[in-house]
Amino acid sequence: MTALHGALTLCTGRQLVLNHPFAATPSRASIQTTATSRRHHRGNKMRKRASSVANAGDAGDVVDGGGSPDDPWNKAPIDLDNRLYGYLLANTREPAVLRRLRVETATLRGSQMQVPPEQGAFMGLLVELMGAKNIIEVGTYTGYSSIAMALALPPDGKLVACDVSEPSFEVARKYWAEAGVTDKIDERLGDAKTTLDDIIAAGGTGTFDIAFVDADKRGYWGYFEKLLELVRPGGLIAVDNVLWYGRVADPEQVDKQTVAIRDFNARVAADQRVTHSTIPVGDGLTLCRVR
Repeated sequence: MTALHGALTLCTGRQLVLNHPFAATPSRASIQTTATSRRHHRGNKMRKRASSVANAGDAGDVVDGGGSPDDPWNKAPIDLDNRLYGYLLANTREPAVLRRLRVETATLRGSQMQVPPEQGAFMGLLVELMGAKNIIEVGTYTGYSSIAMALALPPDGKLVACDVSEPSFEVARKYWAEAGVTDKIDERLGDAKTTLDDIIAAGGTGTFDIAFVDADKRGYWGYFEKLLELVRPGGLIAVDNVLWYGRVADPEQVDKQTVAIRDFNARVAADQRVTHSTIPVGDGLTLCRVR
């Protein structure tokens, strides 16, 4: 994922991949082209919008982007260009093993699915803040997020890693071993919905502290419902890609994955079973604390 260009949804629980992780995903070239174009134009647009809000008269002028004298954007979104993002990475703690994994993943198809270093660091921090011992991850890909979280677990902590792709697990296993976290990983290959149902049937209700979902977008709500059973009250569910490269805000984008993410975002924002916040880390991260 391109760092800080989307939103991450954190709810207590994580989404399993039902389809192949490379299926129906925007091409890396198209994502990079779109992101670069947006970076070039976003800063000036946001500064103009912020200025418009500041200079708006008392007549209730509506400001581009939704701002108005009665509902102003007091701080415009940051223009995270390549130079500033490089600075961010230079000041992000990334273990050497995760950097090596990031370099290898960059050569693979679907590499944009990997969480960026600052998101990995954030996820590790959440594990420490929660005092988490049991994590479930739905959609592991090559293992970056699972390692970032497993490294923050105590020695007796466990992370259930769910994915549908054996080739992805092959890469992940190599780096789990390098990171020294293999003993903390419970690998589950196959249909995520089935895996979650099996864990619930085996008495896993309320046994997880954190869930992270980064898988089939059309399955998000189904994963979320199951994770609400698996994550304990006070636990967290984190859901990734909720800004979906900006497509969720473009009404002309009506493909099934974009529509599914829009629906998920609207439903979780209104769901009183969780305390909710969406932050622009990675491709957008939503955090939900189970009530």
